[in-house]
Amino acid sequence: MAFFIFRDNVELGPLELSELENMLRDGKVMPETLVRRDTSGTWCKFCDLLKREAGKSPLTGTVRSDNGKEVSFLCPYCKQAYASEDRTLSGQTAVCTGCQKEFIIPDLALPKAPDEVLPDQLIDAEIGQSEDGSILCPHCWKSFDPDKMLYLSVHPSLFGDPMLGEFEPTRFSPTVYNTLGQPLDARGLAATETACPRCHLRIPSSFIDLPSHCFSIAGAISSGKSYFLTCMIHRLRTSLPQKFGATFSDLDPRLNDTLNHYEKQLFMSLEPDKVTALPATQISGDGISDKVLMNQVEIELPKPFCFEFRPENGEKSENLIFYDNSGEMFTPGRDEWVNQATFHLGHSSGIMFLFDPSNDATMLHQVCDPADPQVSEKPRVVDQNILLSEMISRIKRHTNVTGAGECEIPLIVVVGKYDLWRNKIDRDLEKISPFSSNVEGRFAVDLNAIADVSFAVREFMMQYAPEFVSTAESFFKSVYFVPVSNFGGHAKMGDDGMIGVVPGAIRSIWVDVPLLLLLANLELIDVDRKHKQLAATGVLSAKIENQRIVFRHPQTGIATRLPLNYAGLQIGINGMYYTLPAVANTDVRKVDNIWA
Repeated sequence: MAFFIFRDNVELGPLELSELENMLRDGKVMPETLVRRDTSGTWCKFCDLLKREAGKSPLTGTVRSDNGKEVSFLCPYCKQAYASEDRTLSGQTAVCTGCQKEFIIPDLALPKAPDEVLPDQLIDAEIGQSEDGSILCPHCWKSFDPDKMLYLSVHPSLFGDPMLGEFEPTRFSPTVYNTLGQPLDARGLAATETACPRCHLRIPSSFIDLPSHCFSIAGAISSGKSYFLTCMIHRLRTSLPQKFGATFSDLDPRLNDTLNHYEKQLFMSLEPDKVTALPATQISGDGISDKVLMNQVEIELPKPFCFEFRPENGEKSENLIFYDNSGEMFTPGRDEWVNQATFHLGHSSGIMFLFDPSNDATMLHQVCDPADPQVSEKPRVVDQNILLSEMISRIKRHTNVTGAGECEIPLIVVVGKYDLWRNKIDRDLEKISPFSSNVEGRFAVDLNAIADVSFAVREFMMQYAPEFVSTAESFFKSVYFVPVSNFGGHAKMGDDGMIGVVPGAIRSIWVDVPLLLLLANLELIDVDRKHKQLAATGVLSAKIENQRIVFRHPQTGIATRLPLNYAGLQIGINGMYYTLPAVANTDVRKVDNIWA
């Protein structure tokens, strides 16, 4: 028989009764810890469960239906059905006529009348949600003012939330404060944890007075999004302090629990020589999303991964928020009000679309190294242009972009699994630094080096997936193509048949560059636009036309149109380097912005 326990606001299981008894002896659970039999059972205290299992107390029946007058309930042993209009029988002991066993009659109290179902806009009005509120909830992406923030009750008796369930602390709007200015719950205890007034999910208190930036990660099934996010975060923990003197740390470890678990698997493994594999990102579920009963409808909201970024200059910290969705969520038809997994796209400060060459039908056979089991053992083909088009369609819907309007959100096309196709471009990433430094040892993002690599990867993409490049650059005003390798080498097949990586062999390549570009665009880290002194330079006849840099390709003779994020930078073509025209100072956009 399997049991589940509720501890630290998380449901754990399945567990055997003997395991629970050992946990009790070790102090890992308490007699008051909530436990239930199977996933459909009723929660009770662990001490009560032990009594029942020992035969000292009968089990409680379960309510099957309630038509408002007569209540139908079942014997917990043989499922014999009973019905009664007498609701005062609740809690009394009965003997089943079918199996002759005693059981406790369940709670037959009249159910509460359902609340009136309100339109979404009326709910927003009730909580004070407004388009220009200073706080944006990282769960439901509604903005509100600080005085509308809810707090989580602290007293053990104050449990039960209409949106999140009976095991969540009661949310309340503060009216009484202590001498330190902390709000007091209904039992007089100081509350410090905050929550969104709309979805009631926890929000770190730093959201009250610190700016926040959301970053979306999109891509196909099995493209390596979770590996990329994990490797990127792990690298940023090192590169940001070392190169830029910035602090990068978990804002709330509970919100980041899933990601931290992945990071531990890959970079803190006790068996670094054994193949390990991260689980495929699910559409929903514990650690991936939260279920919220909003307006009498249960909806799914993705869990955000929240980090604190403090720049070297000591100015205010910033909240950096990341979202990792299952590839299935980007298939057409998945964008629904009841599953708002990708609504964050319209609020992003930058989007990283992970393009997987091993998922492309042409590249799989013509480009990718068959020595990798991702290519030879378990190939998968996905039309990634359709996924990109679907993503663009959602951004249009959620940001009201109409017609031929272009999107201001920067797009980084992260071309993954560089180790599978590295011989297809004449740039060796392991010999190219994305950073530059001055005599004082201060680092900056080397925009020329990254733009040159980006153009080389764009050339590669134009050869094998030109429709993808066209789709991306026709909607987004600013697009970079950044190659990365999560592992720095081929994946491995484990003894269990799962494809993963040997943790001790991970040597990630350029995994932090996509976010560093986006941070530079937000002016949170320094950027270097200075041209390098190159011997092999050429003259390129180019002009800026219709918000594009237009020139005749020196090698192919075909007209090339680049987005303006390349303006004023150097790119290499067939061994020669060319400086692209800069955006005129009269341009309405900010000239020193790296995307202008």
